[in-house]
Amino acid sequence: MPRILVAVDESSGGERALEAAVKLAQQNGGLVTAVTVLEQTGNPALDALAEELKAHARTRLEELLQTAVNFARSRGVRLRPILREGHPAEAIITCAEEERADILFLGANREAGDRLGGVADLVSNHCPCTVVIARRAA
Repeated sequence: MPRILVAVDESSGGERALEAAVKLAQQNGGLVTAVTVLEQTGNPALDALAEELKAHARTRLEELLQTAVNFARSRGVRLRPILREGHPAEAIITCAEEERADILFLGANREAGDRLGGVADLVSNHCPCTVVIARRAA
């Protein structure tokens, strides 16, 4: 039974990644762990200045994780949510290491000039497990 990790966000790619992770868990049993990341700027003064915005963003991400839990449950799959803070790629890679994930699903949100998307590129190049990238529908 594989250890499945899925990085969720509010993008269509993130939704597709969650669907794929849950489908694999349905086929092979087991628990899915979902991680989402509250992005930090790395600048303490700026992070402190935006506390109200940060609180609002945290609430949205907690709701997103609860939606993922409910989605998985409706398909007979247990999902454990994790909310991290920091740089998204670094937080996802660290979570994959700590959870000893066998497979990670994440969405790719392409921006101009990016092959996959900044986070997806970093994660796919540095993650210690198999990475499956779900692109948004064209």
